[in-house]
Amino acid sequence: MPYYMVRAIDNAGREVTRSFEAEDEVHLLSFLEFLNLTPIKISKRPELLGQISRALHFRKIKRKDLIDLFENLHLLAQSGIPLGVGLWDLAEDIENPAVRDMLHDIAYRVQSGLSISSAMARYENVLGPIAVNLIRIGEETGSLDRVFKDISDHYARIEEFVSKVKQALIYPAFALVTITGALIFWMVYVLPKLAELFKGLNVQLPAITLFVLGMSEFVKEYITLIFIVFVGLAVLIAVLRKKNERFRYMTDKLLLKIPVINMVLRNFNFAFFSEYMRLMINAGVPLLDTLQTLQDSINNRVFKRAVAFIKEHVSAGGSISSGMRQTKVFPSLMVRMVAVGEETGGLDDQLNYLATYYYNKLDYITQNIAKIIEPVIIITVGLFMALIMVSLLLPIYDLISQIGRQF
Repeated sequence: MPYYMVRAIDNAGREVTRSFEAEDEVHLLSFLEFLNLTPIKISKRPELLGQISRALHFRKIKRKDLIDLFENLHLLAQSGIPLGVGLWDLAEDIENPAVRDMLHDIAYRVQSGLSISSAMARYENVLGPIAVNLIRIGEETGSLDRVFKDISDHYARIEEFVSKVKQALIYPAFALVTITGALIFWMVYVLPKLAELFKGLNVQLPAITLFVLGMSEFVKEYITLIFIVFVGLAVLIAVLRKKNERFRYMTDKLLLKIPVINMVLRNFNFAFFSEYMRLMINAGVPLLDTLQTLQDSINNRVFKRAVAFIKEHVSAGGSISSGMRQTKVFPSLMVRMVAVGEETGGLDDQLNYLATYYYNKLDYITQNIAKIIEPVIIITVGLFMALIMVSLLLPIYDLISQIGRQF
């Protein structure tokens, strides 16, 4: 779709310059009229530049913005106000310019005769594929208000979890950075000074001291290269994870085996699977469509492959629970609960129980993650400092012994 750079005058007489995406200039002029903008100059932009500009602009929309947006849409749907009018009024009260621009575009398309789900589908990468699917089903079933509320509540739970994880990691991250800085200081500045002292005293150094001093000398000489290598490896891993599907799968699989990290990732994905399945089943989305959307929405490639297998298994006539069991990814509790739900017709209730259960486990883990990591940091630092202290004390002890023998 073409991109345009527009210089225009708004209702207050102010000159504004903005980028727009439109099917053609006719649609662009109609949209500008809808926004009460009088164009002064319109110029076409290169498509690639327009796409980059659009992507950067809408990256300003955060999860907190989506929570507020869907909560307001829930209230709007309940009020009975026509969505096209309500979306415009809602946009005028929103501070985030990216959200406001998105709502203006959606309101224009809705007032032009497009359905709310079709208008929002243009922003699937911002709103999420599951939200767009739920809105489409809610529109078809006349339950948009409930769907908007479900989406808002779900994003609120995710935001709460992410916030707790970040808060829980502040202390370990601070401790790790501080300790790493202290160790580098010792290796680069303190130990080389002591090495010069030992050489001046002609003390015969034990093997452990020679090892520590050699390591210190290596770090001091190649610290810039070491830093470049670490940064280069981080960039290489990030690129490979983005470009190479097999590498992404292998690293995701490795993450699921690292202590503490695996607890967070597994419980999060169990909760994510259960809650999204519940939301979409409640909304009336067909099972295969539900599994396909879920597959597209999961980031961890191990779970993505597992959901893909379940979808193929269900399409061949199998049950969800038997497919989950065969993946060997999901715990037996989940499999049993889903099997009971399938047998009794209460799958949504069982999935709701599972989602709550795993979110509660996540909450407990995030509250105690610092306590779990702290002993590991203390033991690691303690062992390293013990190595340095022993390596320094041994030659000092030998020096004192030599002095004692001379007297």
